[in-house]
Amino acid sequence: MTGIGRAVCENESWKVSSLIKSLNSKGLDISIKSNYNLSPLEMNIRKLIRDSIARGTVSVQIEITPKKASTPVDIGRVLLNIQMVRIIAKEMGLKLTDDTVFQIAWRYSEKITEELSPELEECLYTSLQEAIKDLVNSRREEGKHLKEDMEARVRKIEDLLYQIEKRKEEVLNSIKNRIIEKAKELGLPDTHHTVLSEITFILSRIDVDEEITRLKAHIQRIKSLLNSEGEVGRKLDFTLQELHREINTLGNKLPEFSQIVVEIKSEIDRLKQQVANVE
Repeated sequence: MTGIGRAVCENESWKVSSLIKSLNSKGLDISIKSNYNLSPLEMNIRKLIRDSIARGTVSVQIEITPKKASTPVDIGRVLLNIQMVRIIAKEMGLKLTDDTVFQIAWRYSEKITEELSPELEECLYTSLQEAIKDLVNSRREEGKHLKEDMEARVRKIEDLLYQIEKRKEEVLNSIKNRIIEKAKELGLPDTHHTVLSEITFILSRIDVDEEITRLKAHIQRIKSLLNSEGEVGRKLDFTLQELHREINTLGNKLPEFSQIVVEIKSEIDRLKQQVANVE
């Protein structure tokens, strides 16, 4: 399910801005980007997200800004490296300008990355937790609209199925009458055992009462799942597959309802697309 969450945490030393976006996906895929080395905390960050989100392609962007200025190099090491570069240049007979000596010394005097301070960690987790809450609320709001759309499509399928039920006997009688008319052309009365056997055989092959019963059961299951809490996406997907199978069987038995069957299949396909957004 798509959504976006933002949050900012600040303390005396740090400002941490978190942005979390989620896109539709059958599984959970998390990517983390930051301007700071967060490798030691990556597992904890992923767990925070997994605890709240089950499905989706989730991208996390964390911007960390120190409030207290600090030099990017060790000044003592710069001075030491300047002396070392001059000694080496002298031994090798090289003539280096002061600018060149300074650049070389500076390049190899960068401070070793220190461990994340508890102060930064606390601010980072606070920012992330608030961003996750914002994301969940965003996804929940989208979920309401998604549910309304899916419920409307389920109602349309119910209406279409009702049309089949309403016209079913009419279609069966029409098929029965065609058999009788064909028998008459062959000089057989409609009470002839061959005609009756043919009618019985044909009607048994095109009887769709079981399919209609199962279709109704699947529809009720979908309606129940849409009003359930927790992860229902996979259950909905499976039920829609069963719904599609039953309506396909019904359509094969009674081609007279092909137009209605196509409409029902179309709604099922749209529901399947929507289910990809549901956890």
